[in-house]
Amino acid sequence: MAGMMVMFIFFHWARFLFKRYQLRRGSSTSFLRVSVGISRRARRLLLRKVPGFTSVGHALVFLGYLATSITVTFVNIDWSSLNNWAKRLGWIAASNIALVTFLSLKNTPLAFLAGYSYERLNILHQVIGYATVTYTLIHAVVYIQAWHQTHSLKQLTERNQVMGIVAGWAMLIILATALLLRKLRYEVFYIIHIVMYILILITVGMHRPLISTRTLVIIIFTASIWVADRILRFLKISLFGLGNTATITPLPHGGTRIVLRKSSRFAVPGSHCFLWIPGIRMAETHPFTVVSSSPLEFVIAARDGFTRDLHEFALKNPGRSLRASIDGPYGAAFHMTGVTKVLFIAGGSGASFSLGVAVDLVRKLGDSGSTTVEIIWVVKEQETIQWYANELEILNSTPIVTLRLHYTRHSSPSSLNTPISLPLPDTKRDSLSLNETALPVSATDSDEGDIEKHPEKASHSTPSIFMKPGRPDIAAVIRETVDKADTHDRIAVAACGPDSLMEVTRKTVAQCIRPDGPSLELYCEQFGW
Repeated sequence: MAGMMVMFIFFHWARFLFKRYQLRRGSSTSFLRVSVGISRRARRLLLRKVPGFTSVGHALVFLGYLATSITVTFVNIDWSSLNNWAKRLGWIAASNIALVTFLSLKNTPLAFLAGYSYERLNILHQVIGYATVTYTLIHAVVYIQAWHQTHSLKQLTERNQVMGIVAGWAMLIILATALLLRKLRYEVFYIIHIVMYILILITVGMHRPLISTRTLVIIIFTASIWVADRILRFLKISLFGLGNTATITPLPHGGTRIVLRKSSRFAVPGSHCFLWIPGIRMAETHPFTVVSSSPLEFVIAARDGFTRDLHEFALKNPGRSLRASIDGPYGAAFHMTGVTKVLFIAGGSGASFSLGVAVDLVRKLGDSGSTTVEIIWVVKEQETIQWYANELEILNSTPIVTLRLHYTRHSSPSSLNTPISLPLPDTKRDSLSLNETALPVSATDSDEGDIEKHPEKASHSTPSIFMKPGRPDIAAVIRETVDKADTHDRIAVAACGPDSLMEVTRKTVAQCIRPDGPSLELYCEQFGW
């Protein structure tokens, strides 16, 4: 696995340097044309979805890990005794504990070295966690069978073996809660997960207490990197908690705006921080996407647990400030150097990423005509766009930005085809209405109440943002963007939203990557793969 990490680091930096070189020299040389063709064919294949995995690339990573584990499991073993195989299984389980811990680190070095922050490594963390439990169980079963053959089952009562049994049960508890509680009660799962993990480190160390066995060395290393990461996170919360407060404001349809008094100079829109508000939940921190960094702002959709309690507090105490702090920021950087067109695709609260990054981008670009920005945002209720009124005002007043907004659910009969009024500049409103009507819509969506087909219903309205009912045809939008682009253009597609939206975006981008077409980059802001 270390070799696979080195490979990812190499390809990350090789691709980064190649892009820099390509921007300076262009694609006129035969070497660059051949290299670009090979790279695009590979990416076209690796981005495709396969059953059970997000893409071919992710499947290959899993198969690489699986092949490595199976090889180490059976190679160079003295099969004269089952004890030898049981020891190998235990050694692999201990090594996996170290690996699964490394992949869970919030301050992982892979964020800088390979461009993969911890949240993008989470699914691999889960897979290796399941493998650790599996190897531990097989390790125990094989040892019991070996001792049964030699009539040595009494060894199970020895202190070090009892510690191993405790570690095994702790792993089974983690497995059970991961399968049963993780999606239903994440806070409960997380507490159990941490407590059982600490118990595993202690009991595995006591299971093999001799340095000569090397298992203890693995456990000491694992504990060291985990504690170091926790200390660093604690220091961040302590530092940013000095004199820091969060102003809490309720938003319609279950939204809450959080504005912090102090921020990290490393926080940028699109990154995320773990928010700590002890007045809501004393012992919990939760990750949220940064919408704005000056001041540090989050927009949070209420679901359950912490977000529900936060919104209920905001409704009862609008505008009140509470003591707060952050741990972060985290998340891999989104590079747009030399990009001629950026297409943001957002679903629901995914706009925290898309609109935040878009505003940051247009501020850096100014009125430059070298880059254009197009934003597609799909929400359930029209009123949800009020969550991001400030961002929409900035984007709507920028000539290089095209906004396309859709809603999929009517909040009330009176809201049908009613434009949403925001404090937006007059100069951009008419163009926004025209841009909105040009967006392809899926054939399955209803045209009932379409503003384009019934303009008389909107003629009496004040200037505002017009939204189109129904889901947009994301695949058609991406294809249209690529078809209209020049061969030398560089297009970036950034998506954040539900799994179905991400799947369509990945699939379509993969299909649109062509050796003789424009450069096409994909960035998916998603927890895990």
